[in-house]
Amino acid sequence: MKVAKQFTWEAAHRLPWHTGACKNLHGHSYKMTVELEGDPDERGMLIDFKEIKKILSPLIEDWDHATLVADDDIDLRYALEELGSRQALLPYDSTAENLSRYTAEYLMKQGTEVLRTRKIHNISVTVRETDTCYATFECPVVFVERKGLFARS
Repeated sequence: MKVAKQFTWEAAHRLPWHTGACKNLHGHSYKMTVELEGDPDERGMLIDFKEIKKILSPLIEDWDHATLVADDDIDLRYALEELGSRQALLPYDSTAENLSRYTAEYLMKQGTEVLRTRKIHNISVTVRETDTCYATFECPVVFVERKGLFARS
């Protein structure tokens, strides 16, 4: 059984190494679909959509109406600090591919107990920058504890 929950947010970003227009600061109306796959309970429910929202809302709230900035983009970080503008610092470039992977890993880390209890065994996250451009990251839900952090094995 699969269930899906959609999220939306507005954000700016840039890819300073890009050779095209994406090297410039620009914005998107992001749309994200999170799909969870697993075995439904005896009543036929896999997971309450509110549980998914509760886990991911802090992440979406951090990104909404902010500039998504890679931690090594010092120039943009400095400019945003000077302007007093909101920024969400990321440990990677703000590509749709990276955002989808990060969201799946965030969900596994922040939602460990819920995912285990609900017997979720696969996650798929699709991040859309536009109606025609998106990236999807899929992974099995397997947790290994390492120094207090959870990682896929």
